[in-house]
Amino acid sequence: MKTKERILAKALELFNSEGLKEVTLRKIAVALEISQGNLNYHFKTKGELIAALYFDLVAHMDREMEKIVQDQALLPLIYESSWVSMKTLYDYRFITKDLYAVLDADPELKKHYLGLQGLRKQQYMQLFSHMIQQGLMRPEEFEGEYLGLYERMNILGDNWINASILFKGKDQAVVKHYHRLLFEMVYPYLTEEGKKGYGGLMD
Repeated sequence: MKTKERILAKALELFNSEGLKEVTLRKIAVALEISQGNLNYHFKTKGELIAALYFDLVAHMDREMEKIVQDQALLPLIYESSWVSMKTLYDYRFITKDLYAVLDADPELKKHYLGLQGLRKQQYMQLFSHMIQQGLMRPEEFEGEYLGLYERMNILGDNWINASILFKGKDQAVVKHYHRLLFEMVYPYLTEEGKKGYGGLMD
């Protein structure tokens, strides 16, 4: 493994275990048994290192999502995509745990994140529309109902890590628990046909 990759891997490990505020570049260098000068050759600041891990997270999530969108039925697509997203976020949980601080510290990351969220919203609204057309979800009962559903799902998706640490402890089993809570949000909007498909996924 190249030095830059080792730095990223160790930084991710330490940020996840000790928290963003507690980990310094010096601590990472000591853990790797390299000089801080060597580390600074690859990452001049802690912010650069955090940004690199953020973009690693986005790239990893994009690769995983590409694997499941091909020839996937709509309801399983929501189930699988939300599972992949939450599992990946857990692997990079320091970012989600301190998301707003990370974004406020780096305007470019914030701009990228907001653009990404806009894209995700568009994708989910199209997905809901297709599910209505296929008789899996009922039509909206009032304007903006499904936009509200997406926003609630997104809020849980962005904040479940902190809830899991407070209430459930640090264990990968929490991913399964909060993924179920997220997917359950869709249930009240499903038709009878959609509920049958839901039941098959949750069994």
